[in-house]
Amino acid sequence: MKIIRCPACGEEIELRDLYEGMEASCEFCGAVMIFQEGKFLFLETNEEFEIEDLEEDFEEEDEFGFDDEEEEGYFEDESI
Repeated sequence: MKIIRCPACGEEIELRDLYEGMEASCEFCGAVMIFQEGKFLFLETNEEFEIEDLEEDFEEEDEFGFDDEEEEGYFEDESI
């Protein structure tokens, strides 16, 4: 599964599969893209986007919203 950002509004779009001719639409704004020749064609503007340009980088977060790096140094100050 991949998560990309909608080029129109920035909302997350969850892709469960990726194949030639696949249609992906944003549930928030209704924008539609078609995957062809390794790129997404944004139907509103006919712009083409590489999948890497739309992919979202997600860091591992714990249940409190801290990623691993933030959590490690959180209680290291011994002056308290």
